[in-house]
Amino acid sequence: MKTPEKVMTRSQNTFQNTFQMLFQKPTPGILFIFIAFFNLHNPPKSFAQSIPSQPILNQDSESTPQVSRPTKRKNHLIEYSEFYTINEDDIEQASSSNARASAEPGTISIGADQSPTQWLQPVKLIVVNLLKWAFHNQPFGTPIEKYDRKFHFGHWINDPNDETCMNTRARVLVRDSESEVTFKNHRHCVVEGGQWHDPYANRELVEANKIQIDHMVPLKNAYISGASEWDYQTRCLYANYMNFQPHLVSALAHENMSKGDRGPERYMPPNEDYQCEYVRNWLAIKTIWKLKMNRDEIEAIHNTVTNHHCQPNSFKMSLNGLAQQRAFIQANLTFCSIRGR
Repeated sequence: MKTPEKVMTRSQNTFQNTFQMLFQKPTPGILFIFIAFFNLHNPPKSFAQSIPSQPILNQDSESTPQVSRPTKRKNHLIEYSEFYTINEDDIEQASSSNARASAEPGTISIGADQSPTQWLQPVKLIVVNLLKWAFHNQPFGTPIEKYDRKFHFGHWINDPNDETCMNTRARVLVRDSESEVTFKNHRHCVVEGGQWHDPYANRELVEANKIQIDHMVPLKNAYISGASEWDYQTRCLYANYMNFQPHLVSALAHENMSKGDRGPERYMPPNEDYQCEYVRNWLAIKTIWKLKMNRDEIEAIHNTVTNHHCQPNSFKMSLNGLAQQRAFIQANLTFCSIRGR
């Protein structure tokens, strides 16, 4: 049987090892992050270019967003006269005495329970606060083309550089299984059994056919929020992205179908213990991929953080981790080949 590590592509293995060294174990000294080099490259317009206009209002989890209400619909989509993004310009510095790496790469938790014996050397991380939002006083925008999953994002990809015949779905199932998986036949292409935990419904699953792979930020939501401006290669990479684990989630099929393409304003996992982590991962993915958020979306996130007493310090993403994610995306834009276009 292949282990999850064996089925990863060589590029993923290399990056993940580096990523773990950088963000799961603090490094001494101050991490100065220089991301200006991104401007020297010319990746697809839609992903590389920054959100237009300067933010004119910052919001955090302590205040309810105050913006105008949507006034009309187009193609069954609400048209908003404004939008939000994570404010990446308002960076913070994590204290050297109480910063620790969280379970998710690129984010850190801040706590007051750190003893001197836990840190032999000082560490300071520059972070982006996912709960600080920039308000943009311009229309959210509606895609010119109507969303089509196959046409715009393609299918699960079988990595040509992978030594297995597994596609992205199978590799996520192998990655997420808490025990060694079984396959339908000797070719080891299709996963049949394993042991999975669905965080949405808080259910244990052993049959792969009961599981669907959920895009934390659904493809249609991403398309409406900015991915409609990307080229096909970037969208296909988004659909198959395994370099940030929360991006793809092994979920109970019924629960994934209940979620559909809904954002936090229309769907929250029934497992209330997971809701803080859910909105945190949602914000992280929106940040990594430079996707917009509408008023109802950020209001729902604000309410979840407030009502569930989510720890604000768990919503901090290392600026270095963010730069690493975007560099990996840029370096892997040729991962998907254009088929059937």
